[in-house]
Amino acid sequence: MQLISCRNVMIYFDRALQDRAVGLFRDALPRNGFLGLGAKESLRFSAHADAFGEFVREEKIYRKRAA
Repeated sequence: MQLISCRNVMIYFDRALQDRAVGLFRDALPRNGFLGLGAKESLRFSAHADAFGEFVREEKIYRKRAA
């Protein structure tokens, strides 16, 4: 999978479920794959935040970094 769009879904999850979801996204994406989040969502507090870099900040699009 090259792109995962999870816009405005994780706001309904608690912190543990958000971390689990982001971990699954990290595992599913190849290096340089994209993750799109909603306007109110962020990877900032995720345990997996270091696996992603901002690609388009204002659109909340992240790119998976090399392992």
